This record gives sequence, C-alpha cells and structure tokens, in this order.
Amino acid sequence: MVRTSLAVCLLLASAPSCPDLYSLATHGFTVPTVSAANATAALDPAGLRVTVQFTAANPNPFPIALTSVDYQVALQGQPVFAGTQSDPQVPEHGQSVLGLAGVISAASPGYRALRPGQSASYAITGTAHVASPAGVPVDVEFDAAGAFVVPQNLPSP
Repeated sequence: MVRTSLAVCLLLASAPSCPDLYSLATHGFTVPTVSAANATAALDPAGLRVTVQFTAANPNPFPIALTSVDYQVALQGQPVFAGTQSDPQVPEHGQSVLGLAGVISAASPGYRALRPGQSASYAITGTAHVASPAGVPVDVEFDAAGAFVVPQNLPSP
C-alpha cells in the first residue's frame, strides 16, 4: 500500500502542470532556438579555457527545461574539447544565456597553432535535449562558427 502511494505521488509530481498541458493542447509546441553570441578565451593551468555564449530562446507560453546540452568545439577542423551542460531552464516567451566552456589542452595540436593577440576561428556543434511539457523529448541540433581573441600572455606549450 505504501509502495503504491509513493509511486502515485512520484507519478503526479513528475507530470506537467494543467496550464502547461492546456497551453500545449491549444497552441502546440514550438521548437526553441539556440544561437551563438560570442566567445571568450582565458588562461587555464591546463591550457586555454574557451567559453562560447549561446542564447536559448523559448517562444512557447510555458517554461521549458533543457535536460542537457551536448557540444563539441573544433579549431581548424580538429576537435579540441567537448562537454555537457545539465539542466538549464528557459522561461516562457523568454531567453536564457548558456556558457558552453572547455579547455584546449596545452598538449593538443590546436593549442600549438594559436598565436597570442590574434583571432582564432572555431566551430561548435551540438544537441540541446529539451524536456517538453508533455514528457516527449525533443532534440534541437545546432552549429555555429566564430572567433575569439587569444590572450597576449599565452604560455608556450
């Protein structure tokens, strides 16, 4: 009996709210968009930390949760780091800024190609895993390219 009650409570707690389901039924679900804004680089004990700022925009009249964002960054076509960011939230009719970061190892060929004070071009690809209010997972693929300025005091590898 207690096990059944706990299971029912867990099921009800994980279900989306009635307003979210009503909004989903009347207006549908519009896939959110993810776009790159800029990238910055800073020295790190292991090499160079690069952070790519993304904006996730939710056009829906209910908040959504991104269960995770998986991403890979490449310099001159060579992968330099990958990562996952968990549980970012995006409000209804709103935006959230996500900083997707990683370290370019000082031992990698990509690091050796960096020149202090110059721009370094990157490409980022990935998937944003969206938890829709109806419980149906939605994956949003994204890719972007840009550049960041390599810090002047970059140590030699």
